[in-house]
Amino acid sequence: MVKLRKIKESDLEFLLEVRNDETTRYYLGNDNIFNLEECTKWFKESKPKLLIIENESGNRVGYFKTNDSNEIGCDIHPDFRRKGYARKAYQEYLKENTDVSLWVFRDNFAFNLYTDLGFVENGESKEIRGREFIQMIYTK
Repeated sequence: MVKLRKIKESDLEFLLEVRNDETTRYYLGNDNIFNLEECTKWFKESKPKLLIIENESGNRVGYFKTNDSNEIGCDIHPDFRRKGYARKAYQEYLKENTDVSLWVFRDNFAFNLYTDLGFVENGESKEIRGREFIQMIYTK
């Protein structure tokens, strides 16, 4: 079980800990590193649609993101990966939000997760840092 809750400014250090990790950035379209000052400014100005993912013990394990185009994604803290939290977060989100898409590098191990969840390629792709970045849409 996971809980998705709206992000607060006090979660930004955790967000950066996950997002700036080299193993996270490898799978992001934008792999820049951000500092807390930049992140706080961005958070206050853009009011992002981010949710914190908490596990059954109330620990923050990652974050879930969406935007006005209904593109979604999540990143899990390295200490909590391979424990099913991403799958549970997507399942929780998709209970009430079904008109969504996401972008993923074809070589990302999460590609199989997205397929299992009911996402299919829609034919959109681009090359980023020499790798194929594809869009998938939710079909269930």
